[in-house]
Parts: sequence; structure tokens; C-alpha cells
Amino acid sequence: MINWFWVQFAAICIVGAMSPGPSLALIIRNSIKYGRVSGLLSSIGHAIGIGIYAAICVIGLQLILINNIFIFNTIQFCGSVFLLILGVLFLKNSGEKLSIDDDQAKLNSFIQGFAISILNPKILIWFAAIFSQFIGVSSTSMTKFTMVFMASSIDGIWYIIVTIIVTGFGLKKFLENNTKTIQNISGIVLIFISLIILYKTLRPYLF
Repeated sequence: MINWFWVQFAAICIVGAMSPGPSLALIIRNSIKYGRVSGLLSSIGHAIGIGIYAAICVIGLQLILINNIFIFNTIQFCGSVFLLILGVLFLKNSGEKLSIDDDQAKLNSFIQGFAISILNPKILIWFAAIFSQFIGVSSTSMTKFTMVFMASSIDGIWYIIVTIIVTGFGLKKFLENNTKTIQNISGIVLIFISLIILYKTLRPYLF
């Protein structure tokens, strides 16, 4: 039987990983300019940074849930609204080109991938929005560990796939030319999932 809890969670993580931005630009750039190993190291570094943020959010939200349910419910509601707004912004900004600052190229590949994720506060907000929808009082340590592991793994696997595609099949132009399509699909999926989550969040107060 399909566990829709994990399907929804994985879908949001996939959308987050695939959404074009500085991280994708970095992986493509390092893969093309320095080779496949550089791209793979950047991908692994990025995934570790994502895992750290995910762990921080899980621990923090669990503490808030135990000590102040009102604050947790507020974060949960704001998180679902944030995901909805983010989906709309994905659609609105789908035509933007991938870009990366030149000074980022001065770091080695692993540290560069790690830094671009761990130094981005938007990722912390993103995970706070995601995990607040899936963490409950009854969430086990295994469930929380699985969330962190899935978020980090999905991110790493996606960028490793990008690295292999770019270095093995020369599809850099294809990814760049289809950024708008990827962004639009990500936006639609995110809006759909956020509406479901928002409905579940508000349902106890509506009926």
C-alpha cells in the first residue's frame, strides 16, 4: 500500500531540489569547467549542507511542538502559506536565467557546494515550512531521521544526476533552455501540494 505521507514529503523535497537557482548553476558550472569529479564533490557538499539544515529544523520544531503548541500551529500555517507563495513565485520568475557569482568559483568544489547551501537562509525557512507539516507529537526518532535522510539524499541524488547528464551527454544547453519549463512544473506541483496541506491545517477550524 502506498504511504501518502512519504509520497507528499518526497514530492516536496524533489521540487525543492529540482527548482533552478544558484545551486543548479554551480553544479552545472563546476561539472563543465572542472569535470565530473568536481561536479560530484559539489553535489555531495551541497547535500551535506542540506542535511544539516534539515536536522536543525527537525530538532527545533519538535521542541516547539512539545513546549508550545500555539507557536507550532502558527509556524505550520505560515509554512503552508509560504509553500503556496513560493509556488506562485516559481511560475512568475520562470523565465529568469541561471546565474552564479564569480567569487564562488574561487573555493574548491566540495566546500563550494557545501557553502552555497549552508549559507543560504532561505533553505532553513524552506525546511521549517516543510517539516512543520509532517512532524507530530507521535513522530518517532526513526521518522525524523528518515525525513532528514530523505531530504539530504534526494538533493544529492538530483545534483549527481545533473552532473552525470551534463558531463556524459553534453546536455548543459538543454537544461538551460528548459529552465522555464522545469520552474513552471515545480511551481504547479508546489501549489497543488501546498493547497492540500493548507486545507488539512485549517480543516479543524472550519468544520
